[in-house]
Amino acid sequence: MSTATSKWRTSASLILVSKEANKHQDYNLLMLKRSDPTAIVTNQTVFPGGLLDSEADEGVSWLQYFEEFGVPQESLRRLVLIRDDRPAILAPQGTGCYDRFFKRSNIWSREITLRLTALRECFEEVGILLGRSKNELNFGNIALPKELTDRKAWQRRVHNKPSEFLNLCRQLQVVPDLWALHEWSAWASPSIVRKGYETVFFAAFVDTQPSLLEESSEVKETLWLTPMEFLRLNKGGNLWFMPPQFYELARLAGVGTYKSLLGFATNRSRMGTTMFMPLLYACEGSMVYVLPGDDYYLPEPQHVDEIISFAGTVDEFRARSKNLHRYTFGALVQNLEINIPPPNGHLRPQSVSNERQKL
Repeated sequence: MSTATSKWRTSASLILVSKEANKHQDYNLLMLKRSDPTAIVTNQTVFPGGLLDSEADEGVSWLQYFEEFGVPQESLRRLVLIRDDRPAILAPQGTGCYDRFFKRSNIWSREITLRLTALRECFEEVGILLGRSKNELNFGNIALPKELTDRKAWQRRVHNKPSEFLNLCRQLQVVPDLWALHEWSAWASPSIVRKGYETVFFAAFVDTQPSLLEESSEVKETLWLTPMEFLRLNKGGNLWFMPPQFYELARLAGVGTYKSLLGFATNRSRMGTTMFMPLLYACEGSMVYVLPGDDYYLPEPQHVDEIISFAGTVDEFRARSKNLHRYTFGALVQNLEINIPPPNGHLRPQSVSNERQKL
């Protein structure tokens, strides 16, 4: 899937995790309800994030700023994961040689540009700026929220012109905290969608819950809750999730502690990411969405631009499959099943098992 001519719009989202001592799970996640004009349905709830902006996120001016700031070249190199099995959205565009960064008109590494997208969008939507000053360039695993007195004015400037995010960082004398974003997953809309999205999700961790400033044209409400609390609200009809959000919450629902989740996310991020682009099968009375590793998943899902018919019920479709990785989706995601090892050393969605995952 070539992003240059793709019908998929490239985006990034941030799963922000904050410590919370007074709950069964000792951490909360930040999610936001989309404003009514931007939501697909009422109460659509998502992680902060949005579309990659070429001018704002891919400009070589970022790399020049990193160099001026004193960011070691090696610290940028280690964000780039060179593997043969990278999805197109994260595929290497060369040898990974750092010198190429400054000989092109834009940044070629999506590991850098999509992190910039996620951080910029997080500031645009909820006013959280994750950055590091010159005396904090130890590039730790925990993100550092920054305070700014004129946050509302800067949020408006960045919202109206995304390239202002670089000017904000220059004024505050910080660099975006790319290194505290841990590669988590990647999702793409089914190919039958005329204008879909391909999104990389990053996980970031903060020690204390940062204050928020909601951008009213995009955000209706912000919520800090545990994964299980989000899933219960979804089941009760109070929140509505697209499959990627539901699936990621189901993965996280079984992890009990902030410390174990931080360790897992940090270590797993080097194992790469498999693009989850669902294939749709029409069974009698239900639509089944099939994911990588399932017996009915096809090698090039980006070229499957129609719903595949199956002459039988969902149960009959399941009976013909040994390896399962699928769900049904109508008003809600239901019957999420995976009986294979999750790709890339990842977590098994909690909805397939009542056992707490051991980390």
